[in-house]
Amino acid sequence: MSILNNLSSTHYDYIKALLLEGNEFHIVSPFLMESFDAFIAEAKKADIKYITLTTTLKDNDPDLFHKANSLYSFCVNCLKEGIDYSIYIDNQLHGKIYISSTDGVPTQGIVTSANFTKAGLEKNHEWGLILTDQAQVEKIQQEISSVRGIPLTAEDIANIIIKIDDYVKQAGIPQKAKIDLMVSNIIDSVEKVDKAHRSYFIKPVGWLEKPFSTSRVLSHDIETLHFSRRKPAAVKAGDIIICYGVGTTKLLGYFETLEDPVHSGVEGARWPWSVKAKNLLPKYSGQWNNYNNTISSIQASYNSQTPITHKGGGTLGALNFGADKIRLTREFANHVIETMKSS
Repeated sequence: MSILNNLSSTHYDYIKALLLEGNEFHIVSPFLMESFDAFIAEAKKADIKYITLTTTLKDNDPDLFHKANSLYSFCVNCLKEGIDYSIYIDNQLHGKIYISSTDGVPTQGIVTSANFTKAGLEKNHEWGLILTDQAQVEKIQQEISSVRGIPLTAEDIANIIIKIDDYVKQAGIPQKAKIDLMVSNIIDSVEKVDKAHRSYFIKPVGWLEKPFSTSRVLSHDIETLHFSRRKPAAVKAGDIIICYGVGTTKLLGYFETLEDPVHSGVEGARWPWSVKAKNLLPKYSGQWNNYNNTISSIQASYNSQTPITHKGGGTLGALNFGADKIRLTREFANHVIETMKSS
């Protein structure tokens, strides 16, 4: 571990060196440079294949005007240079972190006070730490993944930029600290994360010897969902998992996975695989036992002639024989989700 600053060198020099340590790069910063031209060119020269960007997009914040230019420049330059990317929004973000990874495995990182702006990386009096302990860097990356929001699609980004540009055309850029401009209605849309590739599952919580207690509720924010000894290979980050309680068979809510499945490393564990997932209907989950939405009722309320499982099945009977999940059709999953929402 060593200290960096903008006095004897610059953060930007350290970040350019960090690009050479892997083939993926992670930017975590509330504020961003308006033009990514030079940085993406450096990333291309370093043979970076994937960049993940986590930042903020707060309603009524004048920074939206700068952020529209930043997002546009970031996306256009990544596409021009053939670099894949993801953008996440975390409106509680204050920290600034930069991580280099190789094929998903973190190698080095920087934790600093410096935002990813020209002033932050080169001019302001900023200090940070370079981390070379892989275990530490991996822990930080896991923590970032657990709190960041849903990734924005290209359509979302285009809609946000259009909305901001339309506001400027009509009202100009006001000088007051707060403005009347919302983009959260775009960010918070559930049905937007890689729609073509998202999978939907239903899974039990609890088991025969230990059913889900009627007084228990799942987390209103991030819940860890567990799977049995075989890796749930079909489950990936961005998928939807509908949960029900073993015993009552009542629906507990639905969640979006924030990561691919990870193994606990504990030999012989009953539920060694898990994913962290964000609760997308916390109000329902907080009072799930007040509703009579059961495995039986959601099947009975759906068209009996239409398949409900991804493999074309018409029932969820496999759950009675120990299945730790069943992949659903998008149509049936949306039916179940709407049932919970209407409740």
